Amino acid sequence: MQSEMLVWRKVTNDPTVHRLSSRLNLGARALRRFGALRLRRDLKIYPRKRESGHWSFNLYYYPMAAVINSFAADIVHLHWVGDNFLPIREVPKIRAPIVWTLRDMWAFTGGCHYADDCLNYRDGCGNCPQLRYGARRDISWRVNRRKQRSWSRRPLTIVALSEWLAECALQSTLFKDKRIEVIGNPIDPQAFKPLDRIDARRAFNLPLEKRLILFGAVGGTGDPRKGYAYLQEALKNVSDSRELEVVTFGSDSQEDLALRLPSHQIGRLQDEVSLSLLYSACDVYVLPTLQEAQGKTLMEALACGTPCVTFDGSGASDVVQHRENGYLARSKDSADLLTGLEWVLAQSWSRQDLHQEIVDRYGVEHICERYIRLYRSVLGGK
Repeated sequence: MQSEMLVWRKVTNDPTVHRLSSRLNLGARALRRFGALRLRRDLKIYPRKRESGHWSFNLYYYPMAAVINSFAADIVHLHWVGDNFLPIREVPKIRAPIVWTLRDMWAFTGGCHYADDCLNYRDGCGNCPQLRYGARRDISWRVNRRKQRSWSRRPLTIVALSEWLAECALQSTLFKDKRIEVIGNPIDPQAFKPLDRIDARRAFNLPLEKRLILFGAVGGTGDPRKGYAYLQEALKNVSDSRELEVVTFGSDSQEDLALRLPSHQIGRLQDEVSLSLLYSACDVYVLPTLQEAQGKTLMEALACGTPCVTFDGSGASDVVQHRENGYLARSKDSADLLTGLEWVLAQSWSRQDLHQEIVDRYGVEHICERYIRLYRSVLGGK
C-alpha cells in the first residue's frame, strides 16, 4: 500500500512527503496568504474570552481540492486541517473517498477546537460561550452552517481517537448521520519504553531519592484546558511534602509555578529520546486535562512505565484505566486528583507491565492493521 503526505511544514527529506506551497502556483499562494490575513482580521473582529482556546474558521478560498486531486489517490485521509489549511467549501470537491481522523472537536463545531462544557454543536452552534459577544447567529453559527451546507451530501468516514470524541461527533448536527469509527493514536514501543530511572534522573540533574511528580503540556502551564490550576490546588493539601518534588516540561520560558513543593522546569523537549528519559525519571505523570481527544502524553508516559493520573470525562479515559494503570479523578475535582496522586504513589508498579499493556492496545502495528481494514472497507473490500 503506497501513501503520500501533503503537509504545511515539511521537516523530512522523505520524497513521499510534500510541502503544500510547492504544489501551489503563484495565484494560489497569493489566495492562501490573503486567507491567512483574513483569518487574523476576523479573529480580532470576533473577540473571544480569555479562557477560550484555539479557533479556526476555514472560510477563505484557495484551490486546495485541486492540489489533493492531483495525487489521484484512492483514498484521501484528512487529519488536522485547521487554520484554513483545508477550506470548508473545498471538501466536497475532493474526488476520492474521504477518511477523516478527528484530532479535536473542530470538524463538528462552529470554530472552537474544544467546546469545554458547551453542547451547542448538537444544535448547529450559535450563542457561543467562548465569544465575548455571542448571539444566535454569531460567527460560530455561520461557520457551522457553512459546514452543513458543504458536507451534508458528501460521504465521510469519521475516525475518532476515543469513545468520548466519537460520542460527541455522533451527537453533533454535522456528523450524526456519518459512519464513525474509533481508532486511537499509535504508540511506538521502540521510541517510548522504560529506561533506567537513576540514569534518567542524572540526565536532567534531578534528585535521585525524591518522589517526582511530572506535569507537561505544550506551552507549559498556560493552557487552561490542561488543568494545571487543579494540580496546583491539589498539591496545597498533600499529606507528606518532604519526599515530593514537581517536574514540569513544555514551556519555552521559566514559569511561576506557585507551588509549596520544590520544582524543576525542564522546558520544551524536541525529541523522543529526551521525552522517554523524562517520563522514565518520574514516579507519576499527572495531566488534569479538562478535554482531550485521546491523550498523547499519557500514552507516552505509560509506554515508559510511568503510571498516570488524569480527569475522567474525555478521551483520556480511554488511555488511563482506573486503578489499573493509574487513576481517573472526577473532572475538575482537585481533592480527588490528590487522592489519585497519593494512591498511585502508594502502589508498587511493574514498569514493564505498564509498557506492554499500552502497546497491546495502541502499538503501531495494531493501529496500522485497523486502518488498513478500514480503507478496504471504504473501498468495498478492494
